[in-house]
Amino acid sequence: MKKIIHLATFAVTAMIFTSCASCASKEIDNTMKDKNDMYKILYYASLAGSSHNSQPWKAEVYPDDSILVFADLSRLLNVVDPKGIELYISVGAFIENLNIAANALGYDTEIIVNDAAINPSHLVASIKLTKNNLAQNIELLKELELRTTLRIPFDTLPIKTKDWEKLVSITPGNINFIPSNSPDGKFIAKKELEAYTIQAYQKEAQDELASWMRFSNKDVNSKRDGITPAGMGIKGIAGFMVRNFMKPEDSKKESFVKSGVDKTQKQVENCGGWIIISTEKDDVSEWINIGRMYERLNIHCSSLNIGFHPMNQIIEVAPIYQEVKNKIAPGREIRFVARIGYVDEYPAPVSKRRAVEDFTVFK
Repeated sequence: MKKIIHLATFAVTAMIFTSCASCASKEIDNTMKDKNDMYKILYYASLAGSSHNSQPWKAEVYPDDSILVFADLSRLLNVVDPKGIELYISVGAFIENLNIAANALGYDTEIIVNDAAINPSHLVASIKLTKNNLAQNIELLKELELRTTLRIPFDTLPIKTKDWEKLVSITPGNINFIPSNSPDGKFIAKKELEAYTIQAYQKEAQDELASWMRFSNKDVNSKRDGITPAGMGIKGIAGFMVRNFMKPEDSKKESFVKSGVDKTQKQVENCGGWIIISTEKDDVSEWINIGRMYERLNIHCSSLNIGFHPMNQIIEVAPIYQEVKNKIAPGREIRFVARIGYVDEYPAPVSKRRAVEDFTVFK
């Protein structure tokens, strides 16, 4: 009898953890309660995607409604992103969300990107906000709330022409769509799996990934960044086991690594196509611009019920990157790769975000 009770308790607990995603909107409501516009704008900016959910941004707010955005290099992924390309792309996504949130709350924005090379202060952009007479557009904020990365297998149905054309139209000179059933699409899937497998078994990359793993509820709620079981799509009984019986170091074990490789194989084999963002100009300001493109792409995909999953391992493993670049984008630099495909439903985001006070100084 005791065994049956324990099993029932275990199942109920697991269901509670699985349902936590539905609490996301309540958390946002509580966070926004009694906050001023500047706080709200920065909060919604922080819902942007970032590599390893590292959230590598800082901000300074001045009384005249000016915001300075900085790159937080203490959150640089030194092993997989030593040049900081993905870090600055993440900051670009933050800036895009900030712009959308400000517009939604009735502000015009003037954004000046620091186009110099990496500078000692790591200042990325200065943003001036001016209140306009337009009505607030709360629907834009809802779009930011719903943006998420999906790591589940997608439908293999071809992406409709009108849908992928809408995505590419964001920046036609930089964004390309490649159908999954095309020769190039199959080539990317193969190379993505190869790159992931190489990186998954690289000790330095394993150590870095483990440092961003947040398995226990205590770590998830106290650090509010990094990669969580929910963020990896580990739910139900499996999610319960990971939260309560595994440590970040366990992510380096053969069984965990192999499980990740197997899951990646299912992912690359189950999608409708690939989004590639490439560039001729390759500097900090362009990486910021790519981050803004990526964020808009992800938001548009949500509205089209298209799952969106960045998979930049193909860029992070040098030999494979050169092979892919030469075949897919000769003469250009590929700076972002995402797997996309239709999904039956778009789940609520589950990744935690740090409090605005943790990355902002109010002058």
